Amino acid sequence: MKLFKKSGLAMAAVTLGSLLAATTASADYHVTAFGESTAYRSLLSNDAESAKKALGSKELAKMDFIAANNLCVAQILAKELSLAIESCSLALEKVEKDIALGMSAEKSAKASIYSNLAVARAMSGDMLGASSDLEKALEFNSSDRNASLNYNLISASMAMPAEIAGI
Repeated sequence: MKLFKKSGLAMAAVTLGSLLAATTASADYHVTAFGESTAYRSLLSNDAESAKKALGSKELAKMDFIAANNLCVAQILAKELSLAIESCSLALEKVEKDIALGMSAEKSAKASIYSNLAVARAMSGDMLGASSDLEKALEFNSSDRNASLNYNLISASMAMPAEIAGI
């Protein structure tokens, strides 16, 4: 579990592993949610609808990076992939502007958000975009477990057609 210090409040990041369909096969992608909130607790129990309701009262543009990331995770779980890509992209913009984060926490948060963005892209069929996002995630934090797991899954799925063709 990663910890982020923001405004004197420690917020935990938790991994949510779930079977999320990617094209015709299923892949065990992993996403990361931040914080201690109603939405966070809903995400822990894979209740995407409750998480979206808890976050939905706030306009996306007014959310901080934690809320935008958690909304992205809820949208991934609900398979609202274009919305998830938008929310994760905004979370990346917001994390760069958050002056309360130290450099190490910012890099760790960016890695997690890029990994979540990659899951949304992969599930929507953009495997090259997903691979690129995961490479960025691993540049920010090479020990991010979710980014590593997701990178391996996506690399394997991209290599699969070449292996089949070679048989």
